[in-house]
Amino acid sequence: MSDFIAISKANEAEESKISNISFFPAIDINDVRKTQRLDGTITNERLKRAITSAIVSVNDDLHSWRVSHQSSGVASINDLDAEKINGESRYLTLYHIAIYNLANALLNEQYINFDATAKAKTDIDTNIESAGNLYRNARYAIRDILGKSRSTMELI
Repeated sequence: MSDFIAISKANEAEESKISNISFFPAIDINDVRKTQRLDGTITNERLKRAITSAIVSVNDDLHSWRVSHQSSGVASINDLDAEKINGESRYLTLYHIAIYNLANALLNEQYINFDATAKAKTDIDTNIESAGNLYRNARYAIRDILGKSRSTMELI
């Protein structure tokens, strides 16, 4: 018997943009799916919910930073006076990294199943580690936007 499982190709979402507040861009569901290599086992509805949750969380983390920039006349994150990479503000690039990684981490946690097989146990451990790395990437991107250190301290 083979461990090969065919994974369905993801259908692109017809309504591919999730709206956002005016300072931050709408998020393209299809771009998240392609960038994060999410296959057809994740429905568009689940992906939309994860992205929406990520937007709420990241926007909350950046609230004071955003208000500060808006009060000094900056209309959107891409208008910030920053290095442009591929025509985008570095802040916009970091914002996308935070949203995409956080959404993927949320999905990873949802898909951890508690099957009793040894293979399932390995998959669960891999998903937990992967979710941790995705959360870390999102946290790093947010801290880079805020201009804060990436240091993480743990009490032992």
